Amino acid sequence: MPFACVRRWEAELRQGGALPAPVDAIARLGAGVMRLGMFLRRMRRPQRVAARVVSIGNITAGGTGKTPLVIERVLREMAAGRTVAVLTRGYGARRRGETAPGLVVVRTDAERPPGGEWLGDEPELIARRAPGVIIARGADRVAGARAAIERFGADLLILDDGYQYLRLTRDENIVVLDAANPFGNGRVLPRGVLREPLSALRRAAAVVLTRCDQATGFDAIEEALARFCPDAPVRYTRHAPSRLWSLRDGSELPLDALRGARIGAACAIGRPEAFRATLAALGAEPTWFRAYPDHAVIPVDDLPPAELTLVTEKDAMRVVDPPEGFYALGVDLEDMPRPAAAGSSTDRAASPANAAEDQRPEVDGPAEQDDHGARG
Repeated sequence: MPFACVRRWEAELRQGGALPAPVDAIARLGAGVMRLGMFLRRMRRPQRVAARVVSIGNITAGGTGKTPLVIERVLREMAAGRTVAVLTRGYGARRRGETAPGLVVVRTDAERPPGGEWLGDEPELIARRAPGVIIARGADRVAGARAAIERFGADLLILDDGYQYLRLTRDENIVVLDAANPFGNGRVLPRGVLREPLSALRRAAAVVLTRCDQATGFDAIEEALARFCPDAPVRYTRHAPSRLWSLRDGSELPLDALRGARIGAACAIGRPEAFRATLAALGAEPTWFRAYPDHAVIPVDDLPPAELTLVTEKDAMRVVDPPEGFYALGVDLEDMPRPAAAGSSTDRAASPANAAEDQRPEVDGPAEQDDHGARG
């Protein structure tokens, strides 16, 4: 029951709601601790390494769909002849075979560790899509950067989920926003889903909006971008379904096979409703849909039967010994023109101009100062 309450509150915060008053009073203290922690991290002098550093991150707690952007950038840099390493925490990864406490550094076309439990689901997916990329997994991304450079000669480092990781100087700072739900209720964790106040957008050198096809308005986002990072170029994108492959043997089905099909679906991602919307756009009709916490292992033996059961590619990295009929839906980032729709509930939920006085987005705080060369 407590877990169900937390999940319900999280969903409400993402959609612009608020915590119950007694819980919110306690959460205010937590938000203060978050701000203090960010301020203290900013006091440490960032470290520069002998390689170009590109940070790709966000200002909300997960669910922006940035992994396709990381994969796209890895493939582009590798095609240009760069030796690329991805610096990641590898959430949920099993810590074994470390070269230093908490650190694993591997080139993915050489000695591959078994399954997603070693590197983590997102790093495993990046490695699957970009064979040969170097993965440096560990909480100390500075140590990971130096190990990737010294051991493999990496000259381009992608700091995955690195917008708040201020210990490493970056040359390019990309922030990813989910256009369908950019700021939740506009409050900082744990009162909302923001990791930092909106003023943190000042550090962005470029902005990528994801899931623009699922958004119904852009007023709140463009208001914030115009205020805090007016010179940053904005890229409008969607997650375009591109492949449907069997977890058991890797064989593929055409995407048209989903149209009108009675399937089951499960996911353990930050915004399960985005996966459901993607399936609906393909014409799929799930007879059941199960959502689990982000990065969780989907309990395949407990799922209802279905002729086809679909998961995301990230979830597929964690499934061990999949049964017949389990397929992963892969997506690629695809550019699109700015949609013309405006004035949506998404805008009203997060817009500083339209929010109620006690629910206005938190726009200022210690994080608004410059972060020692983070802008590219």
